[in-house]
Parts: sequence; C-alpha cells; structure tokens
Amino acid sequence: MLDRFNELLQGLALLLDLPLHIDKHHACAIQIQPGLIIQLQADKSQENLLIVCKVVELPPGRFRENVLKEALKANALPDPRVGTFSYLALSNHLVLFQNYPFDVLNRERVAGLLGPFIEAAGKWRTAIQQGQSKP
Repeated sequence: MLDRFNELLQGLALLLDLPLHIDKHHACAIQIQPGLIIQLQADKSQENLLIVCKVVELPPGRFRENVLKEALKANALPDPRVGTFSYLALSNHLVLFQNYPFDVLNRERVAGLLGPFIEAAGKWRTAIQQGQSKP
C-alpha cells in the first residue's frame, strides 16, 4: 500500500512541480512558509491519506483555553470541513488534520484539497500569532 501513497505523491510532485519524497517515517512534509508545514502520509491501515499540520504552538493559560474553545466550535461546523482541529499536549500545538480514502484520490483531487487546507491552517496561525482566538 505504500506504493499507492508513493504513486500519489509522485503524481502530485509532477502536478505541483515540486520534488516530493517519502522520508524515513513514511511521510512527506511540505514547508508552505516558515513554521507552516503540511505533512502527508498513509494511515496505519494504508487505506487513507492523512493530511496534518501543526498550526501553531499555544502558550499555557486563558488564551490557549479560548483558542481551543474556538477550535471545538469549528469542529462542530457542518461538512464539508477542510479538517478537524485537535490539541497535541506533548508540544502544546493546535493541529489541523483530515483523512481521505486512497480509492477516491488522484493527484488533481489532492492538489484541490490541499489549497483550502493550507488556507485554513494559515488563517488560524496568523490570527493566533496576532493574539486572536480564531480567524
């Protein structure tokens, strides 16, 4: 199944004209801008593509609580949503992720899904860095 991920990644590399490769962790990280990295990888079942981004590190305190409340509200929005927010306590990061079955994906579809995902992650990152709890 890793071949499926690799095949999709190579097609995406051609489409985006970027050198994309699977690393030793069986993932591909794409730096969009300094501090904003999108990671693509196959899930453990090798049936789905995971798209993950550590949006921004959240400082402890009231502000983090407010951001997480807003992220939960965003998670409750009706579909289609570009992703789901979570909190990675180990590194204090707000994380945005989404998964899609490989069966419905091709390079054009992945490229089309990445745009809104990157835009959402970027908006949340910018807002939080400017002291706002949501974009």
